[in-house]
Amino acid sequence: MAEVHLAIYDLSMGMARNLSSQFLGPSHAIDIIPHTAILAYGQEYFFGRGIEWCTPHEFRRSRGIHPIEIKLLGITSKTREEFERWCYEQGNNGMFGVESYDLLTRNCNNFSNEAARHLLNNNSDNDDVSIMIPQWILDVPSKFLSSPMGRMIRPVLEGMQLSNNAPTNMNMGNSSRSNNNHHAGGFGTAPAGGGSSRPMTVPAPKAPAVNPWANIKPQKKKQEGKTATTTTPLLDTQIIGPLLSTETGVVSACIAKLVTRQDDLPHSTAEQQDEERTSQLLRKLSVVDHKWTMEEIRVVHQHLRTFIENGVHLSFALMLLRLAVLKHPTVSSSCETTLTNDEQCASTKLVAGLLLDGGSDNNALSLANQSMAFCVLSNAIGSNNHLPTWMKTKDGKNNDSDSCLKIVDAALKSMDPTVDGASSAPHVSLRQSAAAFLYNVARRLAEGDGDGTDELSEATMSILIGCIENIGDESDNTTLKRRYLTVAQLLKSKRFGKTAVGLVRDLGIVDDGFCRSYGDVAALAKEVLSLLDV
Repeated sequence: MAEVHLAIYDLSMGMARNLSSQFLGPSHAIDIIPHTAILAYGQEYFFGRGIEWCTPHEFRRSRGIHPIEIKLLGITSKTREEFERWCYEQGNNGMFGVESYDLLTRNCNNFSNEAARHLLNNNSDNDDVSIMIPQWILDVPSKFLSSPMGRMIRPVLEGMQLSNNAPTNMNMGNSSRSNNNHHAGGFGTAPAGGGSSRPMTVPAPKAPAVNPWANIKPQKKKQEGKTATTTTPLLDTQIIGPLLSTETGVVSACIAKLVTRQDDLPHSTAEQQDEERTSQLLRKLSVVDHKWTMEEIRVVHQHLRTFIENGVHLSFALMLLRLAVLKHPTVSSSCETTLTNDEQCASTKLVAGLLLDGGSDNNALSLANQSMAFCVLSNAIGSNNHLPTWMKTKDGKNNDSDSCLKIVDAALKSMDPTVDGASSAPHVSLRQSAAAFLYNVARRLAEGDGDGTDELSEATMSILIGCIENIGDESDNTTLKRRYLTVAQLLKSKRFGKTAVGLVRDLGIVDDGFCRSYGDVAALAKEVLSLLDV
C-alpha cells in the first residue's frame, strides 16, 4: 500500500497572477501556469517529452521550482513495479509517448489525471469520478489559448517542457530499475519483456524550451525629464495622420465596367440617361473639392454594393468603394451624419465579410482583391472619427467585438512575410494594405487622454504583438515602416502607452531582428526601441 499525492507547481513562479489580466484581458486571466506530477513510492512521476520520474528532491533541485500545493489523492494497492509497467505501456501505445505531447489535450496535467485514475483503480466513465485532479487545472490551457496573446505564443508554449533531455528519448530494456534516484524509462522503444537491459542511446539534447513567464526582465526606471517628444523626432513627424489610398487614375476604367452595359443590344433612352447620371456621379469620386450630398453618397454606396454582393467586376467595385468611403456630406445635420455612418457601416461590413469568408477558401478571393478590400477598410477607418459600429460591442465603447478581433486577426495573417511566395508583387501589395489597415485601427485605439496606464484591449494587444512578431523577416520597406509606426502609436498612447511598453518589455519579444532595416526605416526602428528603452 502506498499513498498517492498530487504535486502542483506554478511554472510562472507567481508572475501569471500579477500579469495575466494585463496581458490576456480580464476574461482570460489565470492565477498560475500549472504543472502537476504524481508522488508515489518516494518518486515523482511526470510527463513532458515522454514519462519520466526521479526523487522529488532531485526534481525540484534540478528544475529550480517547488510545489505550491501537495494534495493527498488516496491510497493505492498497486506496487511500484506494476505502476511503472503501466507507464511503459502508455509510452509504448502512444498515449504518453515521446511525440504524444499536446498542449491542449495531452499535457502533464492530463497524464497526472490518468496516472491517478490508474493507481486508485478509478477507470469509470462517470464524469464525476473520472477527474482526479482539479478541473480548473485541466481547463487552464484552453482558457489561456482562447486569448489573442495565447494564440500568438502557442508555438512557444508547446515547446515549453520541464525536461530538456526527456528519458523517452533513450532506449532501455528493463522498465523497472533498482536505482531509486533517477529512472530513465524508455517507453517508446523498450521491448515488452523484462530481460536484461540494452545499452542506452542518448541523442543530442534539444535546445532548452523557453518559459516566457519565468524570464521576465526587470523594468528599467524611466529617466526624469525624458519625454517621447524629445527622443522620437522622426516618429513625431511621421505619425501625423491616417494612411489613405487616394489614387484616382483608375476611375474611368472602373466606370466603363460598372456602368456601361457590356452587350450589343440597343439601349432605351431611359437606360442611357440612367447610365449617364451614374457615370457623372462616379466621376465625382476623382474630384477633390466636390461638395457631396447625402443622397449622392447613398446612391454611390448602394450601386457599388450591388456588384460586390453579386461578385461581378469585384476588383473595379472595390477600387471605387475605396474612394467612396472617403466622402462625407459637406454640411451635415446629425441625421445626415447617422445616414452616412449607416452607408459606411453597410459597405465596410460587406467588405470585411469578403475577407473573413475568403479566408476559409483560398480560391474565394484573389490576393489583389484582398489587398483592395483592406484599402477600403483602411480608408473608412482613417477618414472617420470613429470605428464602424460592427467593429464595436453593443455598448459602443469596447473595440473587442468578435468582428473586430476577427478582421484584425485576418490582417495580421495577411501581413505574414514568411508565407510561400511572400516576395511576389501580389503578396507584397497585400502586406502593405493590411499594414495600412492595422495602422489606422491602432490610431483610433490609441486616441484619448490619460496617464498611460489604462488596460489594453484584446484588439490592441493583438495588433501590438502581431506587428512585432516576424518583423525581422519583412523585406518590404513600406510594410516595415508601417509596422514600426503602428507599434509606435500604441507605445506613445496617452491612454495606455505605459501599459503597452510594459507588456512588450515583459514579454521580451523584441529581438535582434527588430532593426534589420536600412536608411530612414532603420532610424524609425531605433526610435521605437528608445520608447522601450531596451
